Amino acid sequence: MTLRTPSAYLLSLSLLLGATLSFPACRKPKTRVQTGQSEIRDIYSRVSESGVIQPTIEVPVAPDVSGEVVFIAIMEGDKVKKGDLLLTIRPDDYRAQLEQADAALSRSKAAYLQAQASEAQAEATLLQDSVSMERTRALFRDKVVSQVDQENAELRYKVSRSQWEAAKYNVQSAFYQVESAEATRKQARQNLDRTNIYASMDGTITLLNVEVGQRVVGTSMMSGTEILKIADLSSMEVVVEVNENDIINVSLDDSARIEVDAFPGEVFYGKVTEIAYSAQVAGLSVTDQVTNFEVKVKVSPASYEKLDSGPKRRAGESPFRPGMTALVEIYTRQEKNAIAVPIQAVTLREQAEGEDPQEVVFRLGDGQVEQVPVRTGISDDTHIQILEGLEAGQTVVTGPYTTLTRELKDAMPVVVDEGREGRRRP
Repeated sequence: MTLRTPSAYLLSLSLLLGATLSFPACRKPKTRVQTGQSEIRDIYSRVSESGVIQPTIEVPVAPDVSGEVVFIAIMEGDKVKKGDLLLTIRPDDYRAQLEQADAALSRSKAAYLQAQASEAQAEATLLQDSVSMERTRALFRDKVVSQVDQENAELRYKVSRSQWEAAKYNVQSAFYQVESAEATRKQARQNLDRTNIYASMDGTITLLNVEVGQRVVGTSMMSGTEILKIADLSSMEVVVEVNENDIINVSLDDSARIEVDAFPGEVFYGKVTEIAYSAQVAGLSVTDQVTNFEVKVKVSPASYEKLDSGPKRRAGESPFRPGMTALVEIYTRQEKNAIAVPIQAVTLREQAEGEDPQEVVFRLGDGQVEQVPVRTGISDDTHIQILEGLEAGQTVVTGPYTTLTRELKDAMPVVVDEGREGRRRP
C-alpha cells in the first residue's frame, strides 16, 4: 500500500478547485427561444365555417286540396318542365261538388228568371191600378162615384206600387244569388282542377315525400303536406352560420373559397349573396347560448365547369347535390405587400398602472432581445400585419409560448434554438 504525503493531498485539492471554478455550468444559462422573420406578404383576413350545399332556387310543393294520392308521374331526381303533371289526388269528391254547384247554379238562374217575370207582372198590375185610380178620380169630380170608391182606387194603386218595388228587389236578390252560385261553381271547378298538381318551374325533383295511397292535407287546412321539392340544380349555394363576433366583418359580394367533402382536393369559389339580419340562437340556458347569423355563398359555375363528375351529370347541372357538406372561407379583407410576422410573435405586456396592456414583439439582435411596441392590422391563419414598429427582414421571437408570454424581458440575453428556429413561409 502506497502512502500519500500531505503535499500530494494539497496538490489534488487545488486542481479540483480550479476545475470547478472554470466549469461553464456554474454560470446561469441563457434563455432558449425560437425565431421567425418579419416579411412582405399579402394577408387575407377570413372567416371559416362549415355549411350545407343547397340550390339557390328550391320550391316546396304542397297541394291546395286534401285527399288520397292516386297517381305519381315522377320520381326523385327526374327533370321536369313547367306545366308537367306531377301527381293526382283522387278527384271523385271534388267532381261531385262541381256537379252540386252546377245544379245550384241552374236553380239560381231559374229563380232569377222567375223574379224577373214577377217584376213584370207587378209592373203591369201597377199600370192598371194607376189608370183605374185616375178614372175614379175623374168620376168622383163629376160626382158619379163616391169618395169611398176613390179611396179604394188609391189604396189599390199604393199596394200595387209596393208590390212592384218588392219585385224589383227580388230580382236584384236573385241576380246576386246567381253570382254567388257562379262563384261556388268556379271554386268547385278550381278544386277539381287542383287534384292534378303541375310543375311550377323547370327543374329537378330533389325530394318526393309521398306514395300512392297516402293521404295529404291541402293548404286550405293549416300549412298543408309538403309532398315534393323542385330545384334548379344549375345554381347552387352554401348556407353557413357565422358567429356574431365575425358577422360584422362579412359583407355582400365578399369572395369565398369552398371545399366540398365529396370532392377531396378540389377547390371552388363563390361570393356572399345574402346575410341574415336576424340571429339564430342555439342553447337552452343563457350561458350555453350560441348566436349565429345565416350567410349564403353562391358557388361560381366557372369554378366547377371543367370538373369531371361522371356520365350521370346532366348538361347545365352542377356536380353538387343538396345536403352536401362544405367548408367555406370568406375573405373579409385583404392587404397587399404588408409587413407581417408570425401571429404567435405578438404578445401583450402590462404598462403603467391603470393603462391597458400593449401589443409588443421581441426583436432579436446581438444575442439579446428588445421589446418593441407595435400596432397590428388584419391577420390570417399564420401571420399578422404590423402597421407600426417593425420593418421587413427583422428577426423576432416566436416561442416557446410560456417563455414569450411570461418570462421574456427587454434586453434579456437569449440563444436561438437552431433545431426549432422559425422558417420563412414561401
